[in-house]
Amino acid sequence: MKRAIYISLTLTLFLLASAERSFACSCKASLEPKKKQVQEAFTSSGAIFSGKIVEVSESPADKNSLLVKIKVAQSWKGESKREIIITTAKESSMCGYGFEVGKKYLVYANGLKNELFVDNCSRTTNMSNKGDVKYLTKLKRKKV
Repeated sequence: MKRAIYISLTLTLFLLASAERSFACSCKASLEPKKKQVQEAFTSSGAIFSGKIVEVSESPADKNSLLVKIKVAQSWKGESKREIIITTAKESSMCGYGFEVGKKYLVYANGLKNELFVDNCSRTTNMSNKGDVKYLTKLKRKKV
């Protein structure tokens, strides 16, 4: 019996000592109506735009981040540019959003002009899901 306890303790210590630092990402689901969710996201986002992913590459400054170049089709908030580069974490477990080159997205980015980032807890979505667009258009008109 003692031998089994010692083996269990040894294995536990070995696993703890060899474990790398882990990250976890969890997002709080909202029970608010979609219109209210879009309104809150509009207020809290630094930039909101739609566009096609041109390139995804590893960030030279941070090996855990990706740089995502997007050809902008339409902008609802933030600077209007032809192309925008945003960052996201490399792994979804670190809240990274899984962008795919050639696909179109509706992007809710946080941060400042040249330091925009996206995580998988934002309302960022594939552009085939156009439900937010009509609300964003109304919000943009109100803001102007």
